[in-house]
This record gives sequence, structure tokens and C-alpha cells, in this order.
Amino acid sequence: MVKVPAKLLRSLERIALGRAPRPRRQRRRRNKRGNMTASRNPTNIPKQHLEHAAVLQRPFVAPPPLGIYDGEIGTINRFIADGTVTLNATQTCGGMLYHPNTGLVTSLVAVTSSTAITPTLATSIVFTPGYGTLSTICQKRRSLASGIRFSIPSLSLTTVVGEFCMGVVSYDTAVGFTSIDNIFTLSQGRANVTRDLHEARWYPGSFDSKYSTFSGTIAGTGADTNDTNVVFVAFRGVPVNTVCSIQIVDVVEWTPKANTGLSVSGSTTSGISHQDTVALLHKHSPGWHHTAKQTAERLLEDTVHQVGDLAGKGLKKAATKIFEGGLAAFGL
Repeated sequence: MVKVPAKLLRSLERIALGRAPRPRRQRRRRNKRGNMTASRNPTNIPKQHLEHAAVLQRPFVAPPPLGIYDGEIGTINRFIADGTVTLNATQTCGGMLYHPNTGLVTSLVAVTSSTAITPTLATSIVFTPGYGTLSTICQKRRSLASGIRFSIPSLSLTTVVGEFCMGVVSYDTAVGFTSIDNIFTLSQGRANVTRDLHEARWYPGSFDSKYSTFSGTIAGTGADTNDTNVVFVAFRGVPVNTVCSIQIVDVVEWTPKANTGLSVSGSTTSGISHQDTVALLHKHSPGWHHTAKQTAERLLEDTVHQVGDLAGKGLKKAATKIFEGGLAAFGL
């Protein structure tokens, strides 16, 4: 097992989170001719690792990197699709699942969170990013980064109720969801519904580095659904007739069909270990792939501020009651 230097890990985390590096003086040493030169940084890591970490963390804005996966080098573009998940007069739950490796997607609605559902991922002119372009000229594809943004602007200030969850699971797990409650059980983050914009970020599994026929079957990735990932969001307990705004982004590497007049690159790359990048992000920035934790942390922080204000006024009993109630809301 390779031991990764702590300094290297801190550097990767800063890049992934968009933090500027700390200014530091370079050590200088003499070369063989006696001239002073800056010492080399022994913890340098491949540029592609840092670029991939950045785009995984910020799929909607970070520059798309090159040379991440091994094999044929394709064209890289960022595609975005906008749509809505609309509940009817009896439904109170919904969600969205997206499989970047194939471009397959499904939206979900249900009367209650325990209502039986059967997710069926398929092509979608509305929700598959770049469908109009890729369905015409793309032969095969793979994703470098992807994510789902969602908000519920239809809720008024007096009806902001319910909760949402988000996360990443393997393809075979996603198509096996049986209810919205089941999705919540397997999610990595959840919080109370707010009027904020939230984001779930995808990360690749082992076989996501393999090309798949666009909008084709999972068999294109090696026929192992355990090793390609699906990103999802879900919500429950909201008012009927709620309209949830959805935006899906996909940073796609693709190659052209034979009859389009486009030429393949004719180049290959050995790539990098993309799962090393993902593992480091998970280890040093838990919860980096969703914003649900930010909502929960903000609500808890507001509760703590209320405690401080009331305690400062000598209202210890009221402060204690609010504090305990706030913690109970988070299961603490």
C-alpha cells in the first residue's frame, strides 16, 4: 500500500475546495555550479489529479480537464439540461436519478414516501444533458464530472415544509429503489427543505472510466453495474402541486459517429487513477459531494446563536429549551 504524504493530501484538498494555497517562502539550495536555485517540491502530484478534483467538486463551473481516463482521447464538452419535477393534486414526494456514463435518467413522483416506485432509467430529450447534439453525432461517451442542482421556488414563505436528500449510489442499487423512503435510507446527506439552491455532485466508479454507447445499455461499460455510479436527489413531505426545478450538468468526453464527417483524435493516453482522486476527496473532505450538510449546519448554527442571545439576556431556561429542541431536530 502506497503511503501518501500528508502535505500532498492537504494540497489536493485546497485545490478541490478552491482555496488559495498559503504563501510560503521557497527554500533555496546550491546547485553543482554553486548557484542558488529553488528546491523542488517533493510532494508534487500529477496536474490531472488536481484538475479532476476541481471539476468533481464544481461540475457546473470548473474547467474540463484532459487526460483523466486511459484509452482513446475524445472531445470534451460541458452540457446542461433544465427541467422540472411537478407533483399533482395528490402527490407529496419526488426525485431525480441520473447515470452519467450512459446519459440515462429518470424522474420520480409518488403520493407518499412509502408508495411503491420502479425507477426506469432511459433517454430523455428534456433531462439528458446534450441530448440534441450527442444523439446525432456521438458514438460513445464517458463522464468526467456531473451533478444535479434543484430548488423548490413554488413554495411560499409560509409553506416551506418537507425534507430532501441526495447522494451517489451504483447503477444496480439505483434501479432497485422501491420507495422514496428507500432512497432516503441510502442517501449520504439530508436536510429540511428550504428555498435555497442545492447541489448533488457525482463521482465515478471503477468502470465509469470506460466508454459506453450513448443512451445505450450498461453493457457498454463492462457489464458490471456495481462499478458505475448514479447521482440522485429526492424530496418528501412537501405540499401537493409542488414544482421542483431541476438542472443537470455533465462534463462529457465523447467520440463521433462514422457518418458525421467528424474525425476521431487518433490519440490515446495512459490516464491517471481517478479513484485515487475520489478516495482522497472522501477522506479529507467528507460530504464534499452534496450541499445538504450546509443547510443542516446553518440551521444548527442559527440555533446556537439564539442560545447565545437568550443566555446573554439571562433567559437560561428558554435558551436551554431552544438548544435541546434544535439538537433533537438533528438527531443529536
